[in-house]
Amino acid sequence: MGTRTRTTHRLLVVVYYLLPLLLTYARDRHRFVLFGRGREVTPEERERRAQKVLDAFVALGPSFIKLGQFLSTRADTLPREYTETLSELQDDVPPADWSETESVIREDIGSLGRFESFDKDAINAASLGQVYIARTDGRRAAVKVLRPDVRRLVETDLRLIEALLPVVTRFTDESTTRMLETLADQFGDSIRKEMDYEREAETMKRARENFADEENVVVPDVFDSLSGDRVITMEYVESVKVDDAETLESMDIDKGELVRRIQRAYAKMVLEDGLFHADPHPGNLGVDADGNLVFYDFGMVGYLPEETRDSLFEFYEAVRDEDMEGMTEVFEEIGVLPSEYDEDAVEEMFEGMIEDIKLKGEEESAKHRSAQNMITDVQDSMYGYPVQVTRELALLFRAITVLEGVCRSLDEEFDFTYEAYLYVLREEHGAVAEAIDMIPASVRERVGEENLYRVKRRIEPFADFLRELREQRSGG
Repeated sequence: MGTRTRTTHRLLVVVYYLLPLLLTYARDRHRFVLFGRGREVTPEERERRAQKVLDAFVALGPSFIKLGQFLSTRADTLPREYTETLSELQDDVPPADWSETESVIREDIGSLGRFESFDKDAINAASLGQVYIARTDGRRAAVKVLRPDVRRLVETDLRLIEALLPVVTRFTDESTTRMLETLADQFGDSIRKEMDYEREAETMKRARENFADEENVVVPDVFDSLSGDRVITMEYVESVKVDDAETLESMDIDKGELVRRIQRAYAKMVLEDGLFHADPHPGNLGVDADGNLVFYDFGMVGYLPEETRDSLFEFYEAVRDEDMEGMTEVFEEIGVLPSEYDEDAVEEMFEGMIEDIKLKGEEESAKHRSAQNMITDVQDSMYGYPVQVTRELALLFRAITVLEGVCRSLDEEFDFTYEAYLYVLREEHGAVAEAIDMIPASVRERVGEENLYRVKRRIEPFADFLRELREQRSGG
């Protein structure tokens, strides 16, 4: 089958699954597609439609499974019914035919004879790649292989998405059109990076170097001589999944300490290194026999330059102080606002954001105010407004929400925002943070967690003072 024939066939398949959905959404805007009044859509109807979208993406295969996962993180651009439904997409599919996989390995790094042994049964298979166990130089290795022909299929789908986009945007307003074009560009960039195994190998080596001086954190070593464009051979590190509570207990692992270790590792990645693992689900986080935290799969990573990291702190402070001007400045700095925007609409968005955060915060106890809910409130407030969340920020939001879920499965009392706050104090003002951490468990029990939480709140003015002092010093 020629390239043109394959593309035409794929187009027909995509249109078959998506056209009915697109017509439905077009009729929401104009009852008779090109004219007529719009239709009201209930939350129940959105849930039913979201399930149809999910089913269509699963049927369309790897590219659209990844697209669904990508969209599930974008509460700023989709109603919550869609993001919640699409978050259920599982990237777990049968492995490709072994003969085709062997061809990829042979073409990329040579014959299997370069390994002492190679188990042909995949231990993990996803939509883009699969992992095998081998042995080289007396060491066990994990060999990650890109699925045969997946790049061609993905590129075909990306061309189809690009071709269909003008048709879709004929039925949307200008701001929605810009948003869809931005999403399409971000998705194409994201999935291409995830298929770039040379880039992933270099990312793993950089992350391993970043954690070289850190105890109890492991990033597998990459074997360069057995890695290439579509194959990564790395050190095999045996571990149990980070959410396997029963096994962790049998290993005498302190789950509370493990949670704090996870948080510290991520705080280091985001706040210090600027390179962070963006897909921290339990399949990508493990605990080895020595109790070390193990990171796997660096196909999805985010990069935050120092300026952006500083801006995120500034945005948090502006939200806390209800400083509309400060919030706008930060959004401009990090590229969330377009070059030309409606100032009144942006102010309305921020007012709604602050009200949502205050209202939800009153409904929940402050101690259990989750980072995930705060992020969702911010994203929900941006829905329908002319903003463009960058790929890196979307990945950061995803990482935090997934990570918090993992941590709370181990420790229901875990407070992500509090732990992140302590990390900043520890790094910049170590004595204060260490004093808090050194409070004995017996004292915690006597004083009570709520009282300790109030102590934490009393530290904040001190942190503000230290921050102002740092700014004065840097300014001088």
